Amino acid sequence: MWIAMMALSAALIFMMEMVGNRAVMPAAFFYGAAAGPVALLVAIHDRTGIGDSVPGTTLVGMFLFGGGVALLLGGYFDSLFIADKSGPTILRVGWIEEAAKFVPLLAVAFSGHHLTKPAGVALGLSCATGFAIMESMSYAWKSLSHDNVLGAGVVLFMRGLTTPFSHLAWTGLVCAIAFGVWQVKGRVVVTSAVTGTFAAAAVLHSLNDGLLTLDIPGPARLFFPVVAAVSYWLFHRATRDLCRVAPPDPALSRT
Repeated sequence: MWIAMMALSAALIFMMEMVGNRAVMPAAFFYGAAAGPVALLVAIHDRTGIGDSVPGTTLVGMFLFGGGVALLLGGYFDSLFIADKSGPTILRVGWIEEAAKFVPLLAVAFSGHHLTKPAGVALGLSCATGFAIMESMSYAWKSLSHDNVLGAGVVLFMRGLTTPFSHLAWTGLVCAIAFGVWQVKGRVVVTSAVTGTFAAAAVLHSLNDGLLTLDIPGPARLFFPVVAAVSYWLFHRATRDLCRVAPPDPALSRT
C-alpha cells in the first residue's frame, strides 16, 4: 500500500515536471501524504480488526471532520503559544496538538457512543490520519515557496516514513488507554492512567518536533528514530489485547 501510493505520487510529480501540468499537484500531494498513515491503518486493521467496531460512516466522519477540527484547533493555538518554531517554544507543540486531536474524540465519548477500547482506537487513528495527511500536505505546499515540486516530493516522502510512528502512534496510544478505562467504568473519567498516557504522548510529540527543528548538535538528532521507535512500541503494547484470535485449523479439528 505504501509503495503503491508513493509510486503514484512520484509519477504525478515527475509528470508535472516533464509537461508542466500543475493541475494534478493536489492529487500528487494527497497520495504522498496519505501513503504512510493509510498503510499503517491497513496493517493495524489486519492485526486487530478494529475497523469493524465502528460504522464506516462514523470513521469517515472522524477522518474528515475530526481531523479537520483538530487541525483548526492545533493551528490556532500553535500560533498563539509558539512564538518561534526554531526556538524552545516548539516544545509546547505536543501538548497543544495532542489536546487538539483529542477534542473530537472526547465529543464522541461524552455522547456515550462507541465507548469501547477497539472503537476508541479506531476513531483515534481515523482522526490522527486526517490530521497527519492535511498537515503533511501543508508542509509540501509550504516547501514550494523556496523549492520546486521535486523538493515537495522529498518532504512528502520523509513525512510518509515518519507520520505512522508519530501522530497515529501518539493518538492511538492515548485512545487505547483512555477508552480502555472508560469501557470498564462505563463513562468518561479522568484517571492517573489517562493523564499519564496523555502526558507521555505530548512529551514524545514535543521531543519529536524539537529534535527536527531546534539548533542542537548533530549526534543529538540521532535520538529522532529512538523517539519514533518508543512511540510505536508503546502503542503496540497498549493494543496487544486487541489482536485477532486466529481461527482453529480445520486439519487439527479432524485429528
